[in-house]
Amino acid sequence: MLNLDITVLKNEEKENKCVVKLTTTIYKRSRTYHASKNLTSLKKQCKGYNILDEDVNDGGVEDVLSRIINLYDVKDGIYELVTCNEHTDFETGIIGEYDYKLIPV
Repeated sequence: MLNLDITVLKNEEKENKCVVKLTTTIYKRSRTYHASKNLTSLKKQCKGYNILDEDVNDGGVEDVLSRIINLYDVKDGIYELVTCNEHTDFETGIIGEYDYKLIPV
């Protein structure tokens, strides 16, 4: 007979956390000027469900990056990507739309 303590399982549930490194690149090549923001997912610091990877696979990079509300307001560094402005379907209670926000780690 298997003796299983449910409280231990609840305490071991995975925490979902998506940690990214934000870098800005600005340079000039001939008559062309470049400016870009780069997000790098830090796999060793991410835990559980990686919302960035999953949503990029489902909707594309442009859609996901355009929904980060403070992408151009923060300095380069390490951030946790969290959801915000969540809109719940009133009939099903399922979150249908949301934006993202970068929180300093």
